[in-house]
Amino acid sequence: MEAHHHHLRQLRAALLRRGHPIPPPPAAHRDPERAHLAAIRAGASSAPRLALAACACLRRAGLPAPGPRALPALLRSAARDGAGAYVAGAHAAAVRAGALGDGFVGTALAGAYAACGRVGDARRVFDGMPERDIVAWGVMLDSYCQTRNYKEALLLFAEMKRSGVVPDQLILATVLSACGHMRHLSTGKAIHAYMLMSDIFISAHLSSAVINLYASCARMDMAENLYNRLLRKDLVSSTAMVFGYAKNRKVEVARSIFDGMPEKDVVSWSAMISGYAESNRPNEALSLFSDMQEHGVRPDEVTVLSAISACANLGSLDKARWIHSFAENNELTKILRICNALIDMFAKCGGINLALNIFNEMPHKNVITWTSMIAAFAMHGDGKSAIVLFEQMINEGVEPNKVTFLNLLYACCHAGLVHEGRLLFRCMVQEYRIEPNHEHYGCMVDLLGRAKLLQEAVDLIESMHLGPNVSIWGSLLAACWMHGDLKLGAFAAKKVLELDPNHDGASVLLSKIYAKSGSWNDAEEVREVMKLHRISKETGSSWMELNGQIHEFAAGGDIHPENDKILLKINGKLS
Repeated sequence: MEAHHHHLRQLRAALLRRGHPIPPPPAAHRDPERAHLAAIRAGASSAPRLALAACACLRRAGLPAPGPRALPALLRSAARDGAGAYVAGAHAAAVRAGALGDGFVGTALAGAYAACGRVGDARRVFDGMPERDIVAWGVMLDSYCQTRNYKEALLLFAEMKRSGVVPDQLILATVLSACGHMRHLSTGKAIHAYMLMSDIFISAHLSSAVINLYASCARMDMAENLYNRLLRKDLVSSTAMVFGYAKNRKVEVARSIFDGMPEKDVVSWSAMISGYAESNRPNEALSLFSDMQEHGVRPDEVTVLSAISACANLGSLDKARWIHSFAENNELTKILRICNALIDMFAKCGGINLALNIFNEMPHKNVITWTSMIAAFAMHGDGKSAIVLFEQMINEGVEPNKVTFLNLLYACCHAGLVHEGRLLFRCMVQEYRIEPNHEHYGCMVDLLGRAKLLQEAVDLIESMHLGPNVSIWGSLLAACWMHGDLKLGAFAAKKVLELDPNHDGASVLLSKIYAKSGSWNDAEEVREVMKLHRISKETGSSWMELNGQIHEFAAGGDIHPENDKILLKINGKLS
């Protein structure tokens, strides 16, 4: 027993150093469950592993395993840092205690696994529960939605109905969200009808969930009809309408509702900022982001992600530094998603070294982090650094996905790394069993085409199991024009026009190919078809940052009020 008390003294000393004492052994023996709870709470406030260690030490001191009162607290502690291994340890403790039959423990265990992203383990626990109350069903449904397994959520809801469990407001809102993400309008309408015919009280939260469903399915007429019939248009329902119109690119209507709201919370501001960002109106998004803070509303993670997205689209390095500074000052750079977005933002704003600094300072990196940095190198034409980073990623035990390989192929393409591109394509297919999509094939055709390996590009296209699309034939066409292979170029152009008869780029290049090869009649015929279909090149536009201000101007235009200053700036950069 003395040895066991020695273990407890060691643990107590470790917790005391962190300012979290636990009860001494005598008190523990009088009430084992209370001792476990105290140890778990003390350890959990420092680290999940200490909560597990605390329970282990108490068991070595002669106490029984933690029971139904203490286990849910242990599971919450283990899930707090998203550490699946600690949840598995708590699961083992539940098995030893014979507590898996307890519905409260089973629900907590399923929720803990889900919080760590281990939704398969959560489902196995859920399926093994002898009895499942509405809370357990709700936890499992929410787990699927949190991990974007919306189809599984709808299937589980159908199983729940067959089991005779009556859904509550929270479950209905969760399932409506899944319907919206899946764009299952018919299922969502059926749930809405069920709500109207049942005795369920339709709260503002539930009404907003229905509005969001219709908005997600691009049925703003139905959303507006429901909104107009509400006796009280509160903050939640009005925010849902702002989100709906913004999501459907009707930002002026969204802004009208937003401006008319007597009160606005962080969700309302975020919905409007996100709407501007997604509608490619970054200046308005960032202006509203500033207004939000002037009104005393503190941006949250979602708001900042939208502001980062707007800044990335704008391409302003000054604005990028401003957003980064805001995130740092508000301790948002501790959030993985924020850091991943900042890497992408700085890369798109020309700050590759700033992106790399953020990457290097991150204590935890997931596959999105590594892929974002690889994409940053690819964007800046540094294919070799992208490949070196990929090798580091593999050495760290992080498994690449199809987006990782797409950015690697893009990096090879723009750096002319043909041999490396071939190896990576083969690695993706053979080692990681990732099926290439049109984008992967398009990158490879572009890579081979730039290197004048036109026949190899054709062979690759002919080997595709999913059939080449307009983009792939277009890449081959551009390569043929670049290298003067007029015969193959004409073939590729015809393939593009078979898939898209109104494709302006293919028509223009085919006309030029015929003219260059002396086939004037064919060239004239293509031009006549272009006139018939009124095919013309759409005027392009560009943005440029001058003294911290963003200017937009059209190709060939000279109507910008500060046209002369901009031209002087351009000439200064080129000289």
